[in-house]
Amino acid sequence: MQRRILFLLSTLSTTALAIPYPLPTAPDAIGDQFMVSATNQYVTSTGYSILKQGGNAVDAMVAMQMVMSVVEPDMTGIGGGTFALYYNKAKDSFIAYDGRDTAPSSATPDMFLNEDGKAIPRNDILGPRSVAIPGTLKLLYSTHQEHGKLEWAELLEPAIDYAQNGYAMNSYTYDILVREQSRLESDPEINALYWAGDDVKPTGSMMTNPELANTLKLIAKHGDSYMYNGPLGEHIVETVNARLDDDQYKLSMKDFNNYQMVERDIVQSTYRGHDIVSFGYPASGGVLVAQTLEMLEPYKINEMHYTDAEPWRLMTEAMRLAKEDRITYAGDPSYVDAPVEKLLDKNYLAERGKLLPKQGSMNQNELKPGTISQKNLANIDGFESQDTGHISIVDAEGNAIAMTSTVGTGMGSGVMVDGVLLNAQMANFSSVPEIEGKAVQNSIMAGKRPRSAITPLMVMEPSGGLKLVVGSPGSSQIPGYVLKTVVGMIDWDLSAQSAIDLPNIQYGTKIDRTKPYNPTGLLVEKRTYAEILVPEFTEMGYEVHVIPVVSGLNAVEINNGKLYGATDRRRASTSLGD
Repeated sequence: MQRRILFLLSTLSTTALAIPYPLPTAPDAIGDQFMVSATNQYVTSTGYSILKQGGNAVDAMVAMQMVMSVVEPDMTGIGGGTFALYYNKAKDSFIAYDGRDTAPSSATPDMFLNEDGKAIPRNDILGPRSVAIPGTLKLLYSTHQEHGKLEWAELLEPAIDYAQNGYAMNSYTYDILVREQSRLESDPEINALYWAGDDVKPTGSMMTNPELANTLKLIAKHGDSYMYNGPLGEHIVETVNARLDDDQYKLSMKDFNNYQMVERDIVQSTYRGHDIVSFGYPASGGVLVAQTLEMLEPYKINEMHYTDAEPWRLMTEAMRLAKEDRITYAGDPSYVDAPVEKLLDKNYLAERGKLLPKQGSMNQNELKPGTISQKNLANIDGFESQDTGHISIVDAEGNAIAMTSTVGTGMGSGVMVDGVLLNAQMANFSSVPEIEGKAVQNSIMAGKRPRSAITPLMVMEPSGGLKLVVGSPGSSQIPGYVLKTVVGMIDWDLSAQSAIDLPNIQYGTKIDRTKPYNPTGLLVEKRTYAEILVPEFTEMGYEVHVIPVVSGLNAVEINNGKLYGATDRRRASTSLGD
């Protein structure tokens, strides 16, 4: 059978580099038939090859995610979870597929509290205690069974090739390995893959993962049953449970047997005549972006210039209000009352919008969630997945996918089984079930899925055609990255690429690898024109941090019958299309 991915091998000093073919040479591309965009060139070229062979968007998604499992396991993989927004062109309809990880049946709301009822440190959760039941493989297999064109086994060949024959480790993986070294090097499989003696292998090292190659071959043969009803699930249960204390919750094969992908509600709103389509809870970024856009509607942002401070102030303050609703009300709708319709009600948002200051910024103590529920709920923020992957796809039939996936944090739980890196999603729940008698929506329950800021999103033209497919990695900053792109395209009539190139300016907390602390305040992207706005932002009352605010936006824009791949120049993102 013809190889799906060809390798061009070269040697630089003593480090072997593996380069995929076709090799993306620019961060954006133009096509008439199809387009893929991803944060890794191996992933992009795989999607291109699958679509070139006549595969559809779901086929490309499967092959691309499988390759991500090999070349970017620090961020995503079949040991983690996924949200995928699917647009069916023929039916002009959307489906939101939830492959988020679930808490095991043994989980309890107080499982991460100490004897005094206090939450244990997050670093004490990471490791085998943080492993939830992964959902990515179930989502891939289930959607392929329903929509795929090419054979399942064919779609795994590129990932098997990379796992067997090699790929070049990128700088992000290296940085995360160094950042998380103290909790990773004791895992025997991780150590064997990434360490050379006492040191992490350098960026550019030729990497292979023969254990994962063998696992993928068996998944190619047996489908998702190899994990959810077979040896892989059994080995995960055995390995994780062996590393847990007797009094700690355990995984079971029943948890794997019972795991199901869920179809979630679509979140659909309008902004200046465009339909904005995204995911319902527990992926909360879509609701947050929709709320923010509704509050921005009365303002003539199109008459403001994107190099001015005022439109960024308006976006920041509207999103700060929306975030207060998010951290209070967002949760798994199968377990909690998630009042999305009320949160998106135009009258409610008109009242919320009146809270936006005419100038300057709101004090933190002024920020509160809106009252839309009779239930007494706690307003508590929490940890969000730090490291994530995204792909955007439009196929030759006009079908589209925006898919974001994660293993919970860099290198997930730090537990690897048969070459598969396992997630740390239990750490994305709130460890505290209630605060001062107020219930926490994102608390732990058996079978529950943790809240996420992930924001796969699509924009429709006022005439009804698909305009944009977009998403990004970036933890709690993801909704802000997506919002900036949508506003840039609709209000300022920018291309998707130019909108992505706009500086990242938003309020929140950001991990900055160049500093020994996590700054909170207005995050202004370093080395962009936004730096000249800092005096104005400071005068507005913001505590400003000028840092590398690194998004990873990947988009496909549809304009006058052409497909434009747009990617984030802040990372090694690429697009390819025909």
